[in-house]
Amino acid sequence: MCCVVFLTACSSLSQSNISEKRYIGKFIYTENNQVSRFIVRVDVFPKETIIQVSRPILGNLIKIKFNQRDGMVIDKEIDGIYLSLFNSFNEKEYYYFFNSCFHYLNANKNVYKINKNNFELKCHYQGLNTLSLDFLTEEGLLLSGALERE
Repeated sequence: MCCVVFLTACSSLSQSNISEKRYIGKFIYTENNQVSRFIVRVDVFPKETIIQVSRPILGNLIKIKFNQRDGMVIDKEIDGIYLSLFNSFNEKEYYYFFNSCFHYLNANKNVYKINKNNFELKCHYQGLNTLSLDFLTEEGLLLSGALERE
């Protein structure tokens, strides 16, 4: 009598078909001479972008999702001073901005920006695995940082 035993790992049987890109970076937010620093993690899927923002030492985490169907969804209360970043564009405009930034920028088309109500959102391709993002107003820079692909 003979037995045959097959041992396999689950990961080798079902590989993910989702083409996810992951980025991590540091951002600085400046308003009224107050400066805040954030660590940002971005998960980019074909139909959704998830941004997780945490403040060093304090550790509080905010998750923001952008997708074509819902626009922008925030899973936690945001302080009023940070909400000003989201009031200048509608939720669909943010989705299209992040979609263009993470899926279509390259060495030939290296900047994508949108302007509205004296507010500019700009994404700049820095290289194969690096992007910079800036949120600008007429008065000056509000939010700036760089993301590197993991």
